[in-house]
Amino acid sequence: MDHVAVELRDLIVHLLVAAGAGFLIGLEREYAKRIEEDDRQLAGVRTHTLIAIAGFLTALLSDRYGAWVFAAGLLGLFALVVASYTMIARGGSYGGTSEITSVITFLIGATVHSGNILFALLLTVVVILLLSFKVTLHRFAGTLDPQEIRAFAQFIIISALMMPFLPDRPFGPYAAWNPREIWTMVVLVSGISLAGYVLMKVLDRGRGTVWTAVLGGLVSSTAATLNFSRRSHQEGERAKERMAAATLTACTMMFPRVLLIVAVTALTTGRALALGVLLVTVAGAVVVVPQLRREWKDGGEDAPTRAVGNPLNLRLAVQFALLYAAVKWLVAFANARFGDTGVYVAGGLSGLTDVDAICLSMARMVREGGTLSLAVNVMMLAMLSNTLVKFLIVVFVGARGMWQRVLPGFALLFVTGLAWLVVRLLI
Repeated sequence: MDHVAVELRDLIVHLLVAAGAGFLIGLEREYAKRIEEDDRQLAGVRTHTLIAIAGFLTALLSDRYGAWVFAAGLLGLFALVVASYTMIARGGSYGGTSEITSVITFLIGATVHSGNILFALLLTVVVILLLSFKVTLHRFAGTLDPQEIRAFAQFIIISALMMPFLPDRPFGPYAAWNPREIWTMVVLVSGISLAGYVLMKVLDRGRGTVWTAVLGGLVSSTAATLNFSRRSHQEGERAKERMAAATLTACTMMFPRVLLIVAVTALTTGRALALGVLLVTVAGAVVVVPQLRREWKDGGEDAPTRAVGNPLNLRLAVQFALLYAAVKWLVAFANARFGDTGVYVAGGLSGLTDVDAICLSMARMVREGGTLSLAVNVMMLAMLSNTLVKFLIVVFVGARGMWQRVLPGFALLFVTGLAWLVVRLLI
């Protein structure tokens, strides 16, 4: 009896999830019908809810009577969709969004029955977002020109087509260079440029820079710094403030990003590192948040409206790849020369190019019985050296005067982290 009750409870829960997914999709369709004043849509709240339930029930019955039950239900829905589209098309409307959405809703109901509830809910969210951003997506597509479409194609080529053909093994002095790893950095820089360009198109008037900085900081603050420094040459005088704020945002985001990576790898190490990361992040926020709020309110009104050119900026990406390869060799040389006794030296040098490798290495060392305090100190040292490198990138790559705009923020980040490190070494 208890087993039957559990099965019935799970069945009811799954049915409610399927109905809820259909209800949410139908709610969006009902809202769109009211906004667009279009009464010719196939389905609204009730119909989409029933379609999701139908998908769930046909999948349930298929377990007992065979797959033909689900196939019959899906074919019946197809027939209804085709008939509805034919009638609507006669009235001069050729959009098929509601019809396709109805089929997807049916499949979502069936997916819930299969037990993939998380995937079904994720699919529901994706469908609702695509439907909700109709106007924004259409406006974005309308602003694209042939050069920008070619830029999208270039990004696909460098990210998806070239990567599989690159060897994934080290070579060169000290085995410091890995072609696939280096080209991954090229894809990274290109992706940041593309993401910023898309956000600027969608959000209008330069506000996308703020979100590009957050993205860049979570993925690679060094690549974001190089990107923003280069863009400071291409945009107007007032845009330098926005580029400076974006650079500081990306550099500040590096610290919580490293903490997250370390905590996932070794929770104890993450806890020991948390206070230092919190102090540095708060210090960066003190400088960054007022600038970002001001830029957001301005909406980029004083920024030039002309296109910046190829948003992927492949030459910049290649330059960054060469820089990354050079510093990787330097780190390998230092590790080979100093060995295990040069952990601090290796940490500081590793931070010049990438903090992930040294921080993950230190986290694994702690899990294997290494000294926690040494590992945490090396992590902070690597992050500080990486912060110093990013400031030098602004000095040598950024437009004239940009380094003066970011100096207070970088100084506050560096001094706060260094003070925390010194206190740890003294106690």
